Amino acid sequence: MNVVNRLTSFGRSRRGGTLVLLLGILATVIWVQVQAGAFTGYGGVGNNTQQWSVHPRTGVQLRASLSQPMIVQGSDGTVYLDLSVMTPALSRPDALRMPTDVVIILDRSGSMGEDNKWRYATKAVHSLLDRLMKNDRIALITFDSGARVQSPLIWANSRNVQRFRDIVNSLSIGASTNMGEALLFGEDMVQASISSDRRRRVILLSDGHANAGIVDPAALGAIARRIADHGSVVSTIGMGLGFNETLMASLADHGMGSFSYLEHLESLGTILAKELSDSRDIYADGSELRIDLPTGVELVEAAGYPFVLEGRTAVIRTGQLFQDSSKSFMATLRVANHVPAEYIIGDISLSYRSDGRTYRQQVGSADLKIACVPPEQQEEAIASIDKDVYRDAWIKNNLGSVMRKLGDFVRSGEKSKAEKLMRSYRYRLEAADAAVPGLKKQAGRELDELEARVDDAFQGADQKIKQNRAAKEFLGASQQLQREVNKNSK
Repeated sequence: MNVVNRLTSFGRSRRGGTLVLLLGILATVIWVQVQAGAFTGYGGVGNNTQQWSVHPRTGVQLRASLSQPMIVQGSDGTVYLDLSVMTPALSRPDALRMPTDVVIILDRSGSMGEDNKWRYATKAVHSLLDRLMKNDRIALITFDSGARVQSPLIWANSRNVQRFRDIVNSLSIGASTNMGEALLFGEDMVQASISSDRRRRVILLSDGHANAGIVDPAALGAIARRIADHGSVVSTIGMGLGFNETLMASLADHGMGSFSYLEHLESLGTILAKELSDSRDIYADGSELRIDLPTGVELVEAAGYPFVLEGRTAVIRTGQLFQDSSKSFMATLRVANHVPAEYIIGDISLSYRSDGRTYRQQVGSADLKIACVPPEQQEEAIASIDKDVYRDAWIKNNLGSVMRKLGDFVRSGEKSKAEKLMRSYRYRLEAADAAVPGLKKQAGRELDELEARVDDAFQGADQKIKQNRAAKEFLGASQQLQREVNKNSK
């Protein structure tokens, strides 16, 4: 009897029929889980320190890795959660050519007349027009003491592009900086043009501080957040040295876009071109991570991203996901360390928009555990550390966090606080090096350069200019360290 006949005969028997029925039920359960995006796995040597999931329809991978499953009672209780999102290449040949709506919000306050900023800004807008396709659309909003829609969204055909150029050439410098009113106009514009088959991008160019109309950073951030909720991305470009980099970076974070800083504006056109290119390379937008935290575990920082707490759930808006790429960042957790106990991280879910649909997948569900152990288990706790995650936490995330705080101190002229921060980081780095040798050597070189940079910012007759420049450079560098994006297709 051949193999097929043997299997057929076995399936017809009572024992075989029962087994076939059980296998069918198991297959159905697995199929339902896969279709729901709930098929997950875990890894780690002897401990559940890694979780992953792959969405069955999109192919997006979500990975979560703990730096360690054990902390010692009486320690500072810090544990790092490495979160990574990996996207596949777009399957449709025309996907990269999805048309884009670009809304330019251009500062024309009085300071834009200094250092040729206005000339560079208008030249960059003209260069962007050269890169548009006929099925793209573009709009222009300007602001000084008030805001004005210079052009609604228009198709980028040759006639309209020339009309747009004429509008740009006719503009002149004004007075104050009413950024808030311009953002509100931008919100109205994207809300009225919601479409699932177009990318939408709001790009804000400014050289100053919001000093008219809405000036509260939280209120301005709320507008950017609402624009993102309407399916658009808000990116910001700071020009020169006079702008408020903290505000501009915050607007980009809330708007799920990117923040760029240019002191020398010759390459401004290149930055705008990159924004347009990125819009054609997006796999999904509006991505958001949610982490269910048990009582006794707090989220301290999320790689500089703003986050909110909804009960015990931390919500982090992580923005656009590029096709065929990976995006990762480190979440810093603080675990209660007073008495021995075990804490179970709840579900970690990712949602995102792609092709007009919202997808969701998750990892976790009682498989990521952190135990607080008594001091006599210290060696065991050190041995449990995932060295790769721990190393990335210190060399990238923690150093980036220090850079961002340094920028605040340097900008405000507080050298003593900047020096104290760097001393504290060195002290903590030495303790971390005892657990994972080599950290002090790797991160120490970067810290030496930071200290030299801070010292230089407080020397000479042009200290204010150097402090302003250093603060902006520190902020940009911190984001690059903390929010790693690797585009495989580029």
